[in-house]
Amino acid sequence: MSRTPHTPDPTTLSERVADHAAALSDLIAGAGRSDDIFSAGAPATGLDLVFWDPSTYRFNSASDWNQWRYIPDGLGGQIGVRFSVAPGFGTWNWDSFGGKAPAGSIGDATGTTSFGKNQMAGFTSASVNGIRMQTNTQFTGAHHNYIVELDFSQYKGSAAGGKDGVAGANTFFGVSDIYAGLTYAKTVVSVTGTLADGSAASPSGWQVFNGGAVGAFGTGNQPSAQLGLDKGVLQGTSTPAPGGTPNSIDTVMGLVRLDAAGYKTLRLSYDIYPVGGNRSPRTDFSALYVATAFPRQPAQPADPPKADPPKADPPKADLPKADPPSQPAKPAKECDLPEGAAPVKPTVVISDSNKKPGASTSYTFAVRGPDGSVTGKGCFTYTTPADGGEPQLSAFYYHDKVSGTVTQSDVQTFHFSQDEPRRFAFVGRTPARGVCSLHVDTTLPAQLTGIGGEGPAFYLDKTLEGPTPTTVTKESDVVPAVDLVVVIDSSVSMKDEAEALSQAVSAAIESARKNCPSDLRVTYLGIEGTFKNTKFDTTVKNYLVGTARADESALHGRKKGTVAGGGAQEDGARAIEDVTLHFDWRADARRAIFFLGDEAFEGGELDVDQEDIDAANRSIAAAKQGGVRVHTYLGTSSAKEKQRKPLESEYARVASETGGQAFTHKDALGGFQALLEKVICGSKVSTTETSDFCCCQQYVEEP
Repeated sequence: MSRTPHTPDPTTLSERVADHAAALSDLIAGAGRSDDIFSAGAPATGLDLVFWDPSTYRFNSASDWNQWRYIPDGLGGQIGVRFSVAPGFGTWNWDSFGGKAPAGSIGDATGTTSFGKNQMAGFTSASVNGIRMQTNTQFTGAHHNYIVELDFSQYKGSAAGGKDGVAGANTFFGVSDIYAGLTYAKTVVSVTGTLADGSAASPSGWQVFNGGAVGAFGTGNQPSAQLGLDKGVLQGTSTPAPGGTPNSIDTVMGLVRLDAAGYKTLRLSYDIYPVGGNRSPRTDFSALYVATAFPRQPAQPADPPKADPPKADPPKADLPKADPPSQPAKPAKECDLPEGAAPVKPTVVISDSNKKPGASTSYTFAVRGPDGSVTGKGCFTYTTPADGGEPQLSAFYYHDKVSGTVTQSDVQTFHFSQDEPRRFAFVGRTPARGVCSLHVDTTLPAQLTGIGGEGPAFYLDKTLEGPTPTTVTKESDVVPAVDLVVVIDSSVSMKDEAEALSQAVSAAIESARKNCPSDLRVTYLGIEGTFKNTKFDTTVKNYLVGTARADESALHGRKKGTVAGGGAQEDGARAIEDVTLHFDWRADARRAIFFLGDEAFEGGELDVDQEDIDAANRSIAAAKQGGVRVHTYLGTSSAKEKQRKPLESEYARVASETGGQAFTHKDALGGFQALLEKVICGSKVSTTETSDFCCCQQYVEEP
């Protein structure tokens, strides 16, 4: 997007704040000055916005519900974020049923494209950052709710002329991509809050600014609907942004400017409803933003040179020469950071659980136009330290005709995950300045976005291909040894699962050995009980003490009859921990446990409480230390929907945090053969063979 050049302000950040103090003071007093930086529409002076920096934020597991996490505010302070649900609604596993867990989105695609247009004309920012999340369809009712709370108690508002510890008239929050209510769903965001003295906030002085329409993606949806704000309720309207399409599914980016009352907390309650006759649960892929504004002064012309007074001509003297006219101040470049703002420290996140210490891996990627032609090329290499630790980015190059050649020194954010959920994203400054920066993210509908400059349109119809490894992955020639221990909750309610598993086991092992050859040893154990006519004819304790020669006093499992209800027979977490620590694992074998249950991990019951979570945490820690993958299966039970969601979440957490897979009775409807095959194949590893490749400038710039 193009900006009108303005004269740079040579003062420091604190001096800039002082220069704008009068305008801010008048705004707070409601004086309505002509230079009010927040007048309706585009501010006459323009605003430089510094967005928060959620680059390291991710909602990791069920334990993150109702927990405060703090994000740099971009000013030297922090902003707290907490996710919860309203009474009557249950929590859920974000990364399931089509959902995506909340995570930082640096250079957010929709925000970047929508920002600076329409009512935000005159707004600029070095990077538009948000937290992006997608609800899932794991609900029996169509109406869904979740809550995001913001804590400003550590916010450094004084950096922009406000007060520390509260959000004020220089603070914006906003959303994008929420359901507009014009097609099949509607999202309503009800915003409340508290002031510094603890009293309730009033939204009467708030104002919403709408960004521009976003290019169409996916099935043709073009986020176009503008947002309306009425008594603290933020929702889509039937009015599209200029150039947008009517009846849009989603909204544009909308930023809400607070007043000067001083807000310690804000509470955004998201309610998602169906529209019309379609009552199906919906996912809502939206973003949340927080930013701080700095008023930008218009350019001031330089004073004209003053003429010298006329003088009498002295004899034989030359006429006096006038001083050359003073030069106007050099306009600031659009791509420069706001005056006084420090450059963002590069953030690099690489996730690859299969990499070995000392190994280096290179990837290539390409940008293609609608006709399939290559319009840009890139590559990167990362290395895992020889002594272990997180992989480090060691080389990065990308080139196209608009951005020029982007190197590792230009990278502001880099994210690459080989593990699920997979993602490749980066934000880089662009030396050619056809655009100010290039934003790439494979998890977003618009995978490539240019911001600033004259060339953003170049990326609107482009797609990303890759990244593709330059290493060749081959299955090991050595047949791996796999020790698989199947542990079952031996309460009566699990009898049908035990019988089904026994009937399918022979066929499953044969099928798995064909697809994943292995030296497989399978052991079936019941927790303080067995099932007749099944493979589960030995208890965990009897096997560990009798066969594995474990000291019974070292076992954590409780004896049958010592715990109420199903009790000891449903101590799933204790059984996982005991098998991990005391099973007679073969020295060279890959280790896996497949746990089957239908209730909570500590003594059963349908409600997950803190004791269940603590027990699960202990089993996870033991499995990680022992190199054991834990796969879980949650069977059918009498649990109600609000009870089943936490159960599914805990079973999934134990599996995901140990590198295993989680299943439910829905996955097993086609029989246990395919299920067990997944488990056995999932216990196998691959080796890699590396070919010679140089990730360098020559590679990306050659035709």
